[in-house]
Amino acid sequence: MKTIKAVIAEDEPRNVDILKTILEKHCDNVEVTGTANSVKKAVEVIKETEPDVLFLDIEMPPHKGFEVLEQFPEVNFDVIFITAHEEYALQAIKFAPLDYLLKPINIEEVKAALNKVKPRTKGQTNELAAILKEYLKDKEESFSKIVIPSNDGYNVIDLNNIVYCEACDSYTKVHTNENNKVHLISKPLKEYDELLSDKGFYRVHKSFLVNVNHIRKIIKGIGAAVIMSDGANIPISMRKKEEFFQNLKGVMNI
Repeated sequence: MKTIKAVIAEDEPRNVDILKTILEKHCDNVEVTGTANSVKKAVEVIKETEPDVLFLDIEMPPHKGFEVLEQFPEVNFDVIFITAHEEYALQAIKFAPLDYLLKPINIEEVKAALNKVKPRTKGQTNELAAILKEYLKDKEESFSKIVIPSNDGYNVIDLNNIVYCEACDSYTKVHTNENNKVHLISKPLKEYDELLSDKGFYRVHKSFLVNVNHIRKIIKGIGAAVIMSDGANIPISMRKKEEFFQNLKGVMNI
């Protein structure tokens, strides 16, 4: 099996030591070919060693880790981001979606991240890195698009075009108004609920997350439901009904 060459770009020496130990002692066929504690040094090490994967800290004061990627017209290595619970950066990574490790770093999460990046093509890595840079460019801008995987790459979808998301076992169906296209994603609805709950989406039922802007009719009573712009009749659970109607006040005249 081919040896995976890894570079660690992280400004905290302790985290470098922990990750290096995990990679070399607990991950098969991984060789750490270099480490860096700054953006400048990371660029030098990457050019010298040509790694297969870069473990990149989002925050490398006084710079951002993703500035490393700006130095490469083509990102021809996989990227796994390292971040603390810094909400904005983490949200941007999930919207991209890119692989990441949360501090403190542990063995199983490192192994899982490595397993996820292996199937990705270099072109896809370059595309996702470019999208992440756009997300992180201005913290005042709210995310208006989401990237979801497809069989041949990734689809970039405007949030305004998502009508509703539907749970399908451990998968999620994303229903859009683009020719009524439905995207099937291998992630549970819970993840999209967490990601989109402050973007005008509401979990009206355990199986449905709706875009409030696409609600065309509200049915009250025992069989409470919402009729969406594509004609879908989405039930509102008894548990969610009172809270949902309360939240809609001020958004809709109900």
